[in-house]
Amino acid sequence: MKKINIFLIGLLVMIGFSACQNDELVTINPKAETGEISFVLNKSQYKDLTYILDENKNNLNMDVFTCSQPDYGFTAAVTYYVQASFNENMSDSVELASSINGESVAINVKEMNKAMLQLYKGTMPNPTVERTVYIRLKAVVSTATSSPLDKELTVKPLFSNIESIKIHPYFMEDLVTYDKAKSLKYWYIVGLGDGAWNNSEAGVGASLVPLSVVEGSKYDSEGNGTFSYTGYIKASQGFKVIHVLGSWDTQWGNNGSEGINNPVLKTPSLEPSNFKVPEDGYYTITLNSISKTMVIEAAAITPTVYNSVGLIGEMTSWGSDIVLSKFQADNNHVWYTEYTFAANSQCKFRANAGWDTNWGTPSAIEPDPLFSAVGLGKMGGKNMIKEAGTYKVIFNDIDGFYTFIKK
Repeated sequence: MKKINIFLIGLLVMIGFSACQNDELVTINPKAETGEISFVLNKSQYKDLTYILDENKNNLNMDVFTCSQPDYGFTAAVTYYVQASFNENMSDSVELASSINGESVAINVKEMNKAMLQLYKGTMPNPTVERTVYIRLKAVVSTATSSPLDKELTVKPLFSNIESIKIHPYFMEDLVTYDKAKSLKYWYIVGLGDGAWNNSEAGVGASLVPLSVVEGSKYDSEGNGTFSYTGYIKASQGFKVIHVLGSWDTQWGNNGSEGINNPVLKTPSLEPSNFKVPEDGYYTITLNSISKTMVIEAAAITPTVYNSVGLIGEMTSWGSDIVLSKFQADNNHVWYTEYTFAANSQCKFRANAGWDTNWGTPSAIEPDPLFSAVGLGKMGGKNMIKEAGTYKVIFNDIDGFYTFIKK
């Protein structure tokens, strides 16, 4: 009995000692709790030089800055955010998209250039000029809460000293409509066509087709924005949405079992299931590649089903159609072909080899070069112009979307 008592006493002493140790480990600097302290952002070794940003080096870092961890009173896992401003007092500052864990803070070329576009309020001078940019770090300890269930941080975000650097950005435009976008990075629906799941360039048209641009939506300098697809989908068909031809690395599918209730983008730890609609019918897929969101929902439409759609123009002396192939066997609304224009030609799309139903560009100008590669065709619209070359041609008769993808 004495042995048991001695053991219990020893255990209680050890627990008390451990509790005292834990209390000491989580002691927080009171000034950290109120956000009154700062920390040191070290000067760059290139502080007297100018950072010349280059669009071709978007994947590189312009520099790596170092700092000292704030004096929280304990060793913390700190996340740092870079803030930039044209003003030394950091008014109207913007925060770069990426966060960094650790006291070596890399600043990416593309993200800094985007930050400067924001500082210019979306209108960057062209040609660009060198500017003095003031930067600081914001330090956040996301786990510093009073309890695991409390979302309010006990330790407030802390800010470093401010350092100035000189940056010469490359020209970048703010969000623009699709006809003014420098480039468009399509997303492709695969699985609904010939059923071959051919995600290669050779499969465009038969196995997969690009989602349409959207009227009134805006696209960034990298071709990201809102894309959509409306068409007839059978409940027996599985499908996915991919981004890079020939690769399954970047894809949208359904999280969990097959369905359309929980669209998710693939990650290294998550391989999504196929999309599958609950019943046959028309559906619209809407993808925003900037916000990385997707919605798939039924479309309450009954569109005309055409027997054929053709391409006609100067290349055929406006006399006959280059007949496009069907993407789907039943209820088809997407048409495709591969065609070589021997010379620059004006052209249009038309249904059933007649002029009663034809599509041209939405422009008031004929022909308008802004709509030569991609557009939302207008019924009875103006002629489009194509430069000589070989193209994969895609046309959707529901929304009028057309694209000529040069090979």
